[in-house]
Amino acid sequence: DYSAHMQDFVKGGSLHFSSLFLYYCFQFIKRADILLPLALMISTIRVLCSLNAHKELVAFQSAGLRWKKLLRPFYFMAFASTLMIASFNQCVLPFSLNFIDKFYDAHLRHSYRGKRSDPLHVIHLEDHSKMIYQYYDSSKEAFFDVVWIRSPDEIWRIKYLQADPNHPVGEYVDHLVRTKEGLFEKKSSFDTLLFRDLKWHSDLPRKGFIPFENRSITSLYRMLKEDQKLSIYQSHELLTQLLFKSTMPLLAPLALIGCAPFCIRHGRQLPQLLIYSLSLFGFVGFIALMDAAVILGENATVSPYIAIFFPFSLITLVFGWNYIKN
Repeated sequence: DYSAHMQDFVKGGSLHFSSLFLYYCFQFIKRADILLPLALMISTIRVLCSLNAHKELVAFQSAGLRWKKLLRPFYFMAFASTLMIASFNQCVLPFSLNFIDKFYDAHLRHSYRGKRSDPLHVIHLEDHSKMIYQYYDSSKEAFFDVVWIRSPDEIWRIKYLQADPNHPVGEYVDHLVRTKEGLFEKKSSFDTLLFRDLKWHSDLPRKGFIPFENRSITSLYRMLKEDQKLSIYQSHELLTQLLFKSTMPLLAPLALIGCAPFCIRHGRQLPQLLIYSLSLFGFVGFIALMDAAVILGENATVSPYIAIFFPFSLITLVFGWNYIKN
């Protein structure tokens, strides 16, 4: 990441070391649901294969120690990782993702996310309306060529809109409403107009409200239960993120159950390289599968429950059965 953004870091005179340090701390928190289970899986394979290769597992068994007792420290670390990831998703991750978004916009202007050339920018607002603009005019500190779709029957067309969410003044404004015939008709025009009902989130760049992926688990649950204005598409997206954030902390014990039985098998030669390779390949494949499941769930291609729970249930059944059998 540093090598990819080195040009911005070197040229950014206003970038302080403390901001850079926080950026990478929050990047770790963002990826903790992957890094902690991966670290647990590699350390489990390393320790168990080493004990097995030196015949120490046989000595422990001869002394009367059962597998459950031998694996107790690994269980402890797995559930500690689960609690840590769950606490991150609830308490720290929302602030971390918001900080990363603002950091990209402020300092990484040569990166793909920091300097986009999209023909249109869409801001989804808290009241479920949409604001579409062509580009941001830094000289006027205003959005150019703005369309505020307040409802399916009401549209505001604005040439310049001041980029101040507390005092959004529009210049050359047209108000269009839908007629009984289903056509839009210009109802009124204004040279300047203060939009008191037009509000957006000022802290996040190019976003009018905090995205679902940047919210805590309890916040997502409250929105799902209480917000009656959610569209079907937004409901699927919100539910998918809620299930994903609630399920991913279980990846740590799942990684332990998946790799441990293969490391404690007895034989003349223990295929350590094969165990490492298949474990890493399976882990990366599962992460890719979950990313695809999130996309399918958010776009309502399949039910969010099926998209998120099916991969976890399938892997748990396969490796859980192998774990119990061994």
